Amino acid sequence: MALLTLCEAPATAQATPQTAATGRPGWPARGRLLGDAYLHLCPGIESVTCRHSVTLLSALEPGARLSVETSDGTVQGQALLVSPMVQRTLRAASTPFVLLDLEPTHASYRTLRGVAGKAGVCSLDDRGFTALRSIGLAFKADSLSGRMLDKAVRRAAGDLAQAYPQPCELDTRVRWMMMELQSEPARSLAELSAELGLSVAHASRLFSSQLGIPLRVYALSCKIRLAARFIGLGRPMTDIAQMSGFADSAHFAKVWTRCYGAPPSVHFPPTRTQMDRTALPGWLQAPTF
Repeated sequence: MALLTLCEAPATAQATPQTAATGRPGWPARGRLLGDAYLHLCPGIESVTCRHSVTLLSALEPGARLSVETSDGTVQGQALLVSPMVQRTLRAASTPFVLLDLEPTHASYRTLRGVAGKAGVCSLDDRGFTALRSIGLAFKADSLSGRMLDKAVRRAAGDLAQAYPQPCELDTRVRWMMMELQSEPARSLAELSAELGLSVAHASRLFSSQLGIPLRVYALSCKIRLAARFIGLGRPMTDIAQMSGFADSAHFAKVWTRCYGAPPSVHFPPTRTQMDRTALPGWLQAPTF
């Protein structure tokens, strides 16, 4: 379910408002935050990141190809999938693209997290995965927005996941830890593990075996999602970091930069970030202070 819509500035210094080779007019990067995913539209960028999510990428222009480099090599394609916890370099300085991050809570996350195997990244071109590109183009043209956009994103991820073997049922202890950290991201992992009669190391191994990320990383991802709900309300990053459970704004910036390639202040400058309250579902209120 959608939470808020953000209009972003280019995410790194390598973003290209205008590409000299093509003369393509610039357009601002933009994104939509969902409860269990994040859709990002970008005119071009080069970035080094390591995310807790399953990342789906699609070039927007016909025949254009994206390039993702990891320690195991480089994979190119019109549509790519990157596994969680894989450090990658996205090379798309002059290639407009749409990116979809699926959080560990997303219904398709567990199905798709192992698709790329040990390489950590794979092309989806052989699957004919074009739905994400269509969504990105419609989002860019403002012909798909709000809840209809959310519905299209869920359908695209779900249709892709159906092509792969489905995972076994999630361990009830892991499900409980996920729910507890969603409710209270700053909760002590030692306290959380103790309630299950486990050590932190044991709880993390159990968690990682089913979700592919350590328990502490999942806790950080919950804090990131909470912080993203506060961005756009005009509050200082220091306040946002504190209310989201981070030790301080420096810790918040470090975690965000590792995931998204630049500090949150670069992604969401106050003068260019807006929250679309009209796109919120009726049962959900925007976060207040």
